[in-house]
Amino acid sequence: MVTIKNEKQTEDTEKPKKKSPPSLFSRLFFLWTFPLFYYGNRRDLEDEDLIPVKSVYNSKNAGDVLERNWLHEEAMAKAGGRQASFAKVIFKTFIWSFIPGGIMQFICISLRTGAPLLFGSLLEHWSVNSEMTREVASYYAAGLICANLLSAFFNHHGNFYCQQFGMKLRVATSTVMFRKIMRMNNGSLGETTAGKVVNLLSNDLQRFDLAFLFMHYVWIIPLQLAAVFYLGYAQAGYAAIIGLTALIVIALPIQGVIGQLLGKVRFRNAEKTDERIQVMSEVINGIQVIKMYAWEIPFQKVVGEKRKKELKEVEIATIYRTIFLGFMIFTERAATFITILTYILFGNVLSANVIYPLQQFISAAQLNITFILPLVLSFTAELFVSLRRVQEFLVLEDRPDLTALMAAPESKLFRNVMGSLKESKNSPIRPLSYHNNTDNTPSNGVNGSVGRKFRRSISLSNDTVVEIRDVSASWTGDPNFMALKNISMRIRKGKLCAIIGAVGSGKSSILQLLLKELPAASGTLSVCGEISYASQEPWLFPNTVRENILFGLPYDAAKYKRVCKACTLEKDFKQFPYGDMTLVGERGVSLSGGQRARINLARAVYREADIYLLDDPLSAVDANVGRLLFEGCISEYLRGSTRILVTHQLHFLKAADYIIVLNEGGIENMGTFDELASSGKQFAQMLSSLQDGKDKDADSVKSGKLDEKPALLRTISTTESIDQGEVFKEQKMAAEERQSGNLRWEVMYAYFRSGGSALFILLNVIMITITAASGAGSDYWISYWTNQMVLYEVEVGSDMDPGLDVQIGLFTTGQYLLIHGAIVIICILLTHIRVIPFAKLCVSASQNLHDSMFSTMIKGIMRFFDTSSSGRILNRFTKDMGAVDEILPRSLLDVLQIYSTLLFIIVLNSVALYWTLIPSAVLMIIFVFLVMLYLKTAQGVKRLEGTTKSPVFGMVTSSLSGIATIRSAGAEKRLVDEFDVHQDLHSSAWNCFLGGGSTFGFYLDVLTQVYLAIIIFVFLYIDFGSIIAVGSVGLAVTQTNILAAMLQYGARVLVEFLAQLTSVERVLEYTRIETENNLFDGQIALPPTWPSQGNITLQNVNLKYALDESPILKNLNLSIESGWKVGIVGRTGAGKSSLISALFRFAFIEGKIVIDGIDTSQVSKQGLRSKISIIPQEPVLFSATIRYNLDPFDIYSDDELWRALEQVDMKSAVPSLDFKVTEGGSNFSVGQRQLMCLARAVLRSNKILIMDEATANVDPQTDNFIQQTIRRQFASCTVLTIAHRLNTIMDSDRVLVMSSGEIIEFDHPYNLLCDPNSHFTSMVKETGDKSSEKLLQVAKDAYFQSNVQENAR
Repeated sequence: MVTIKNEKQTEDTEKPKKKSPPSLFSRLFFLWTFPLFYYGNRRDLEDEDLIPVKSVYNSKNAGDVLERNWLHEEAMAKAGGRQASFAKVIFKTFIWSFIPGGIMQFICISLRTGAPLLFGSLLEHWSVNSEMTREVASYYAAGLICANLLSAFFNHHGNFYCQQFGMKLRVATSTVMFRKIMRMNNGSLGETTAGKVVNLLSNDLQRFDLAFLFMHYVWIIPLQLAAVFYLGYAQAGYAAIIGLTALIVIALPIQGVIGQLLGKVRFRNAEKTDERIQVMSEVINGIQVIKMYAWEIPFQKVVGEKRKKELKEVEIATIYRTIFLGFMIFTERAATFITILTYILFGNVLSANVIYPLQQFISAAQLNITFILPLVLSFTAELFVSLRRVQEFLVLEDRPDLTALMAAPESKLFRNVMGSLKESKNSPIRPLSYHNNTDNTPSNGVNGSVGRKFRRSISLSNDTVVEIRDVSASWTGDPNFMALKNISMRIRKGKLCAIIGAVGSGKSSILQLLLKELPAASGTLSVCGEISYASQEPWLFPNTVRENILFGLPYDAAKYKRVCKACTLEKDFKQFPYGDMTLVGERGVSLSGGQRARINLARAVYREADIYLLDDPLSAVDANVGRLLFEGCISEYLRGSTRILVTHQLHFLKAADYIIVLNEGGIENMGTFDELASSGKQFAQMLSSLQDGKDKDADSVKSGKLDEKPALLRTISTTESIDQGEVFKEQKMAAEERQSGNLRWEVMYAYFRSGGSALFILLNVIMITITAASGAGSDYWISYWTNQMVLYEVEVGSDMDPGLDVQIGLFTTGQYLLIHGAIVIICILLTHIRVIPFAKLCVSASQNLHDSMFSTMIKGIMRFFDTSSSGRILNRFTKDMGAVDEILPRSLLDVLQIYSTLLFIIVLNSVALYWTLIPSAVLMIIFVFLVMLYLKTAQGVKRLEGTTKSPVFGMVTSSLSGIATIRSAGAEKRLVDEFDVHQDLHSSAWNCFLGGGSTFGFYLDVLTQVYLAIIIFVFLYIDFGSIIAVGSVGLAVTQTNILAAMLQYGARVLVEFLAQLTSVERVLEYTRIETENNLFDGQIALPPTWPSQGNITLQNVNLKYALDESPILKNLNLSIESGWKVGIVGRTGAGKSSLISALFRFAFIEGKIVIDGIDTSQVSKQGLRSKISIIPQEPVLFSATIRYNLDPFDIYSDDELWRALEQVDMKSAVPSLDFKVTEGGSNFSVGQRQLMCLARAVLRSNKILIMDEATANVDPQTDNFIQQTIRRQFASCTVLTIAHRLNTIMDSDRVLVMSSGEIIEFDHPYNLLCDPNSHFTSMVKETGDKSSEKLLQVAKDAYFQSNVQENAR
């Protein structure tokens, strides 16, 4: 049979054949981006259009090198007793490849600095008594243009190279971080929340992309300054030196200080962002529970508070950045003023030939000092903050057995041969022997020989596979809180060992100890052989069902079929729309609980191993399936392997070879079933309650939730069974939604509207324009003055008087200076005044956008969360929000500043020479055309870059949650490879984005140089006679030169700004998701005591999860009276959980659901949900205090909270109400989390309680305890129980039997059992003869008792 996987691989290998990295010639002139521009303007770009990056930038190559060096550095640091420095490693690893970029940037700057000399010589041609011929002037002009073109060429290549370098570092660091996750020990994983890692990967590593662009200027700028000083001195003597010194003095100290402050703010900001994102990721993962409890408001508050703290830092940072950018406007003018002042005070006479080249030198130095240097300073400060944060992450502790592995792959052999954890150095490792698998296992042909030619056997004297001696272990490393205390046990090869015990007694901890996830604090432990592990909470990753089972192993059709049969999955595959090629959503949302558990089990079974660790795989399935799994899979298929089974299903214990009873982390008893039964300890009591009839039963119908969320498109194809080998095409994941076409004006409009009122925005624009005007005014003044000087020179001849009170034209020299000084001071003041309103504008825009996105998201319909992966949602809240907070304001200010300056340049030009408007107009038209051309492509690529980033985040969140499974399967390498593939796709998108920008800039530069050439040659070859003064020619050419630089830079900035606006666009998309209607207010107000009775009536209820799908619940009619206890049973996928969704109104409902006479569609959903208590199938705790977890609204007193905890037997497990729950509640066992949810229900004490398989993960005693608590606490309430073990619902008032979304039976259990043909009878029969007699007895007693009570009434 052809495996789908292979087909997929061939497709993948065909794709890159079309595109290989571009050739040298194509790279020199950026021709490789042309296809992007061509297609980008005709249609939306797709992943296939992207051009792959050179192999140097591959995630794997870059990551390998960096990781090698980092591990080496860590080892050296350990030896030297210092801290490992990540910055040092980065420097050592990549420094050489950074140099070429610097050389290119240096050439560019040299050419730019030299150009004014040619320009000055050219100007002499027009001065009053010039000797220069037109021909010589033409040479100068040609030289000037060529220098400019060359400098453009090197500029764009240098910048592009440095940006790619930043990308390489970011990619390398990301993959090293991901590999780090794969080997962290449990303590480190506890400190690492998914949100924090995602924030590191998105916001912190983004600094790499920004910082390296200008990093080289650190050494280029001083060299340039030296050159400018020298040239300036040659032009204007000491005056120039004084002016330039003034420039440096104005710029550097202030900027240095602000740069440092900015770094500090950035660090605080990053920490605040981490906190917000952690809450966010919990909200996204626990959204269903939040909605069921009607807790949207408190969570909105929590996120709102975190956001407020974050925005305080954002605002400070925005203010600093705005001040930074302001330097661009006034420093050059101030320096020019000081230069002219000193030049005149030294007794010289101002003339055009001196002042214009000088102005150009100053402006050449100015751009770098006032614009690039602060950027370098602030980015470098931020970069070091990011490096520090990455380093903090990378130095977290690893699992001792995995560190060595990553560093030296050849030590793979010893992976599972563990001497003691502590004394591994001196424990002798016995030799491995490989031999053909003959004598190793009773090879049953099923598991033994398939696919495993050589089985590893370890020469231990006896056949003990697992030996634990005196091991104590703690999750926290705190000796007072031991998870396991003095455990000693041996397990022999090929045996089935069952581990039982109460909730929180350390059953899962033993398995984690064997997996080496839990480090042993003392004692020794040896495990011989390969381990395969099925976790308690099923972990599925977003891929097809088949890939989830194979988990990277080769597909062996026959074996795969046997495994699926043993795990009773064949039936389910027939239900799935694409068979086993159906996509599993993230966390397996599209499957029922039972299906998830069985797929999780099948994954463990498909792996060939010597030891199978099964953590309670039977609790999530109904009685019949549980029996089939136990008999067919655990006892039959895995026969001959060692199996360690944690279970609460005591009736299977008879079949176990060995039983271990745990209590509070210690072994209370162990032995065979018979030994324990006769030992008269607690075990015997435990069994006696079950002994009579429960040999085969108990685990009754916990069936799944397929009905609950069919997030997959249910186009059920005509599926035959697996056996006929029907081959499905793989179901593809729906692509992440992204806008297409041009960025619409409403995005910009929405951004500004959320920033403040129209007047406030206008104020900002006016402030910025006036500032630019004052700058242009200062330029105009110099031009006016020099023109007056020229006229004066013509009058007087060459012996001009240098004094201050010489009358020149309308003013004296002194007055010219005063007016010039005044303009400069006004300019400086205006620059600083506009900072505050601008920062306010940006911050309130950020705040409003975030708030509206979050509040819309949390009100969204459940369907939205089932179909969007958390990586996608988090991407909006991290990367996109980060761009809106930090990058957008800077871009926006740049745009406003530059375009207002451009406007005034054109105004100045037309004042000097109105006819230059003609070429300017032509230039502008071409410019607009090019920008439009570029924009479409840039946005397309930027959108792709956004969507290709999501899988990278998705992998991080999903790997963190399934880390134990991944490591037990040894799949780290494969996941790292997959991560690299996702990264490479993102890199090619990012690279195309950078390349597009460089192409655009380069060709714009060429265009502006052509324009400059035209202007100069017009002046040279057309004689204007005396119409044009030298001052005006100088002004025209200077302004054109600035115009050229500005246009090019302005275009880049505009595009950067519009590209950042795609983040706003993505944020706005989430403000338009479909929300639940009348969530907070219904058509009628709720009576305060409603529901007082708890009567529930359903009339013709149909339920759909999406309007275009067929209904899941069909025509339900049902009436439940006040105080009834109703058990709901049915096979997997019968619609039991959908019934709950209907009561909570989570989906589209037709028909009426009436509670106590009020139609629930009339009341607010919040009100409705707060009046129904639920204990959900998957207990969710949030990382906050216990108090917050029980009572986020702060309604109840501490006494009430303690009482609730006491009633659910959790008082002893909780040190205090302020005890912090870790992310996902991982410091409580699954059973304890279930009890916490029960405590929430007890607190609410509503009239209606729903239990959705709530006792799935608890042992029989705790189950019993919960049942009693419910009978006691909720005696007068209506209780609906989706049954898990039939004995829990036998004494109900009614049993509701469901099948494929319809009600088949609804009556008292005894009445149903009296009918031998009822479905319920057949379900009870499946539990075995003894058990069904006992169940019948319970039902009978309950029936007669209730009759007696009714008669007594």
